[in-house]
Amino acid sequence: MSSNGHRGQAAVVISGISVGLATITVLLRLWTRYFIVRCLGIEDYCIILALICAIGLTICIGIQAEYGMGEHIWTLTPNDISNSLKAFWASLMVYYLSLGLTKSSIILQYLRVFTTRRFQIACWLVMAVVVAYTVWTIFGSIFACVPVRAFWTREPAKCINQFAMWFTNAAINILTDFAIIILPMPVIRSLNLARRQKQALMGIFAVGGFVCIVSILRLQSLVAISNSEDPTYDNPPAATWSSVETNVGIICSCLPCLRPLLTKCFPSIFPSSFQRSADSAAACGRRAYNPDSKAQSIPPSPADSKFSSASTIRVVTVVEMHMEGSEEDQPDRNNGWTEEQCTSSTERDR
Repeated sequence: MSSNGHRGQAAVVISGISVGLATITVLLRLWTRYFIVRCLGIEDYCIILALICAIGLTICIGIQAEYGMGEHIWTLTPNDISNSLKAFWASLMVYYLSLGLTKSSIILQYLRVFTTRRFQIACWLVMAVVVAYTVWTIFGSIFACVPVRAFWTREPAKCINQFAMWFTNAAINILTDFAIIILPMPVIRSLNLARRQKQALMGIFAVGGFVCIVSILRLQSLVAISNSEDPTYDNPPAATWSSVETNVGIICSCLPCLRPLLTKCFPSIFPSSFQRSADSAAACGRRAYNPDSKAQSIPPSPADSKFSSASTIRVVTVVEMHMEGSEEDQPDRNNGWTEEQCTSSTERDR
C-alpha cells in the first residue's frame, strides 16, 4: 500500500472509533431506559436504527478503503474503481438515513417532554421538514445519475450537479440542526425555575450544538469531493467527517438520557433524592405538573401563554433529574409529589 492509501485506512480507524463510542452510548441509553426508567419509547427505537445505519456507513467506508479509497484513481484497476464507487454510493443512503433518524429521535423526545400545543405544532413542522429532507436526500442519492450504474461505471449519463446537491443538502442539514437546538429554549425560559436550573436544562438540550460544529467542518471536505476527477483520492476527509457527524449526533441525542444511570452508579457525584416518586413516574417516562406542589412543581409563567393556553406542562423524569439539586437544597421536595399523584397522572395521560 502506498502512503496515499493510509488516508483511506485513517478514515476507517476514525470511523470505527466513533461508531464504537456511539454504540456504547446507545447501549447505556437502552440500559437506562429499560432497567432504570423502565420505559422504552419510539425515540429509542429510532436511535437504534440510526446506529445500525451508522455501522453500515462504517462498513461502506471499510469497503471503499479495501478497494483503493485514498489512492489516485489512475493507479487502480477498473474493478477496484467500480467497487469503491459502489460502496461510496451506498454510503450516501445510510449516511442520510442515520441523520434523519437521529433528528427524528430528538424531536420525538421533545414531544414526550413538553406538551404545550404551540410547541408540539412547531415540533411536528420541523419533523415534517426532516422527513421530507431525508426522503429527498436518499432518493436524490440513489438517482444521482441515470442510469444509476453510471455513478460507479463513470459511463456517459445524465447526472445531478453534485456540488449543488450536496451543498444544498448540507445547508438544510445544518439549518434543521439549529432549529432542533432552538426549539425548546423559549419553553424552558418560560418555566418558573431558578436561573441555575434553567441554564442547566438549556445546556442539556443544547448539547446538539456539537453536531452543528461537525456539520460545518464537514463542508470543507465536500468542496474537494463534490466535482472531483479523482474521487477515490479526495474522498477520505469527506468519509471521515460524515461518519463522525452521524456518530456525534447519536451520542449527543443519548447523553441527556444517561443521568438516571449516573445517579444510580455514582450517587455521591450525581445526588438524587425523591427517589420513590421518581421511580413511580419513570414507569411511563414522564411526570405531570401538580398545581398543589410547592417545591417540585413547575407552573407555567405568564410568558408561556404564547405557547399554549394549557395549564400544565409535563417534564420527562430523566430531564427533571438533571434539574434536581441536593437534598439539602430542597428539603421539602417530597411534599410536592407523591407516588399516588404520579400514578394518577400516568393514568390520565393514557
